[in-house]
Amino acid sequence: MSSQVDPIQIARLPENQREATIRSILQMLFSLREDQAFQALRDIISTLAQRATDEEYINWCKTTMKILASYPDDVVKAGLTLRSRVVSSLDKRLQDRDQAIISKVLTLLDESTRQKLMRNMK
Repeated sequence: MSSQVDPIQIARLPENQREATIRSILQMLFSLREDQAFQALRDIISTLAQRATDEEYINWCKTTMKILASYPDDVVKAGLTLRSRVVSSLDKRLQDRDQAIISKVLTLLDESTRQKLMRNMK
C-alpha cells in the first residue's frame, strides 16, 4: 500500500481533497487484516515523521483525527489503539516528533472532536 500512498503529497492537497483522500485511505485500512493495517499505517506515519514538514504532518493528522472522530466510539478506539501500537514501534526520535505533532493537533480541533478522541485514547 505504501507505494500507492504518498502522505506528504496528500497533506499538501486543499482541505476538501485531503479529507476525501484520507477518508478513502481509512476505509481501506479498516478493510485490511490487522497485520496489514499495522504495516500500512506504519509506512504512512514513518514517512510523515521522517520527511514531512510540521505543517504537512499537522495537516495529515488534523484531517485524519477529524475524520476518525466521525465514527462510532468503538471504531475510534480501535483506530487510536492501532495508531498507538504503530507509533510505539517507531524509534524514539520519531515517537517524540509524533507526540509533539499530535499534541499540537489536539489544540487545533473543535472541542467535541477533541473530547471524543481523548475519551477513546484511554
